[in-house]
Amino acid sequence: MKKKYKIVVIAAFCILILICCIRFFSKGYTITYTVGEKKYEVKEIYTKKEKNEVDNYYIEMVVEDIPYAFQFYHDFSKKKKVIEDVITYKGDYACVLPIVEDKAITDLLCYKDNRYYSYSSIIGKEKELDAFVKTIDINVYDKDDWLNKSTDKLSKYNIDLYTRNAVENHTLMVTNFRGVYQITDTIEKFSIFDKDINRRELNAVVGDYYVTADYNEQQQFRTFYFLEISTGKISEAKAPSYISFDSYIQGVVEDKLYLYDCDHEKQYRITPSSKKIEEIGNEKKKIQYYTNGKWEKITTTKANRKLLFDTTIVDSDFGNFDYVYHVGGKKSGYYYLLKKVDSGYELYRSPSQNKKVILYIATINSKEDFYALEDYVYFQDKNQLKYYQDETGIRTILNYDELEFDDTILFGVTQN
Repeated sequence: MKKKYKIVVIAAFCILILICCIRFFSKGYTITYTVGEKKYEVKEIYTKKEKNEVDNYYIEMVVEDIPYAFQFYHDFSKKKKVIEDVITYKGDYACVLPIVEDKAITDLLCYKDNRYYSYSSIIGKEKELDAFVKTIDINVYDKDDWLNKSTDKLSKYNIDLYTRNAVENHTLMVTNFRGVYQITDTIEKFSIFDKDINRRELNAVVGDYYVTADYNEQQQFRTFYFLEISTGKISEAKAPSYISFDSYIQGVVEDKLYLYDCDHEKQYRITPSSKKIEEIGNEKKKIQYYTNGKWEKITTTKANRKLLFDTTIVDSDFGNFDYVYHVGGKKSGYYYLLKKVDSGYELYRSPSQNKKVILYIATINSKEDFYALEDYVYFQDKNQLKYYQDETGIRTILNYDELEFDDTILFGVTQN
């Protein structure tokens, strides 16, 4: 009996270890289930520990032939079948509100004319919808949770920072005449130069770094400065030879900065993480040029015309948009879409796993006025910097009057 008991215990222990290993090394799952009185079908894809992906839940449901999609970058206490119920509305807009752990964690997602909108962006456009929202239990969904709130203001260096809207593990950077402002739940100033530099064209945000040429010099320079956004630490490195200020930034690809010197007809690749500066192109070697996701070589004659890299992608599914960018992985990223309008550019976002769900976010002045970081997208609105995330809606993080009048100001965000 003792021997049999030992065998049973060992077998149970082995099974337990196997289950733990399967769960630990699991790369997620795909399941379908139904919710609500009308038994709406939910498709839930959990991506875990996959290369080039961020762990996330991708939730998709079809309500009266309209697809809706949600993507969450965190774990839930309930590991599977995270959607418990769904509230729906049908009028001029068709809306759904998924319920997770007895509460809404997103705004209503509303559909009209092949576009999707957060309810907070269309309040007042349909009286019946506004009336319907008032009938929802406020303990489950409160529309005020998704309205832009600007309270608890900290003022420093002519910047108004709304500390409640600061994202805990994000560091925001904004350039100034001598260096940068570093913004978390406070504002710090880091100077790179001893005097004001009114225009710095040879500078860029590259991943976790701000990179700038040495504007202490006049006609040419060799030194680049690298400021790590999250720490404010400044370091420097020298180029193989002197570079003329008659140069331009071609673009940023895979956290590497490419610069072309028109006077000397040389191309440089700058890697901030290793402080490495390499000459990679010239008249003999030709110049590397990046377009539509591929590298090709062009002559120095073409490069002298200040030909910028084209980091947009061509995708027939987004034929109605002027610019299409893809950020992140195939299972956790997003497409960012820009459409030219009289007031600037309408900014939209679509999850990588469903190109049909195209969500309107905001209208921005310039196509360079947004910066994506995982499930957050930061954007400039006149003299303000704001961000959008599904579980917060739009939030204003700061007011800075210089933003509206100085088009050379750069901003970037990094995750700590």
